[in-house]
Amino acid sequence: MREDSWKYGDQKIDEKELMFTIGSLIIGVGILTLPRSIAKATGSPDGWLSILIAGCAVLILAWLLSRLSLRFRGRPYLEYAASIASKPAANGIAIVYASYFLMFTAYVTRSVAELSKQFLFDKTPLEVISLAFLLVLIYAVSGSRAGLIRLTVIFLPFVLIVTSIFLLLGIKQFDYHNLMPILNTDSSKVMKGAKESIFSFLGFESVLFYSCLMRNPSKIPKFTMFAIIITIITYLLIFIAVIGIFSVEVTQNILFPTLELAREVSVPGEFFERLESLFLIFWVVSIFTTAAISLDLTVQSTYFLFKAEKRKLMYGLTPVIYLLSMMPGNIVELGQLGLLVSNTGILTSLIIPVLLFVIVKIQEARSSG
Repeated sequence: MREDSWKYGDQKIDEKELMFTIGSLIIGVGILTLPRSIAKATGSPDGWLSILIAGCAVLILAWLLSRLSLRFRGRPYLEYAASIASKPAANGIAIVYASYFLMFTAYVTRSVAELSKQFLFDKTPLEVISLAFLLVLIYAVSGSRAGLIRLTVIFLPFVLIVTSIFLLLGIKQFDYHNLMPILNTDSSKVMKGAKESIFSFLGFESVLFYSCLMRNPSKIPKFTMFAIIITIITYLLIFIAVIGIFSVEVTQNILFPTLELAREVSVPGEFFERLESLFLIFWVVSIFTTAAISLDLTVQSTYFLFKAEKRKLMYGLTPVIYLLSMMPGNIVELGQLGLLVSNTGILTSLIIPVLLFVIVKIQEARSSG
């Protein structure tokens, strides 16, 4: 074997690793409730159209963000944000991103605890599950950043394959009549569904932070698009399967439709039981990578402000994340935290990057003029 074929601790990543990292951050807890949110918003089987519209909008935004990263290839996001908009402005941007990813990590941590308690560990306190999950996150993030990214190459394809198997096993219960009538929904309801859908695509802004690690930066836009397309296809298949099996009316009243879909699936010969628990275990793996990347981005944003050692930052942030994750008193309050995270995500994935892109364009126009 060539000596340079694999080096542990190599901090550069390739285009596929970037693609899976973006996909891992996007595809997380939201997919478990996405069919219910869209069914409530549209009130019809045409929610797949809402997913397509939201996905196309995110494709455009992701392309813009990847082009912005390409202009400053090899430089960390917050560093070139400082060169674009001044150091004080970059500090403010870093505070926004640090707050967003911290809340995101807390929300995912509590969501995992709620799901695990309901389907796996019904006698284990939420506090214990959340703490155990956070300790594993610390271990994952404390090592090499490129090593963390390479975990997504292992986990995400595996989770997507398992999900595809579950969808195939659910064909027996699928009723295409539940998808009728097609394209018979008021456009305002479709757009309302698209608004709900777009929250489930948040996370693509991670391209801003990880593109500086790319060996071949020219491929950033292409593989960022691939990550979004994979997400769109995954969301479409799950939504169609859930509606086809449960109908719109039933889906609107199921807390976790995607998990209930796994409960309806049966293996020939009834060899396995409680498949929803098995399905959840695989999805916890996916959610783990989501939370690990989110914690890493929290550390990156905080490091820009304080320039402290990575592990010290993590040990300081973890208690805050834990306490924040324990603040919601019930599932309703957890949903409110999720809404706060989603609204803040619009700021971090849309408003701030677009403003920076516009400023760059203005500066280029002035310099050329």
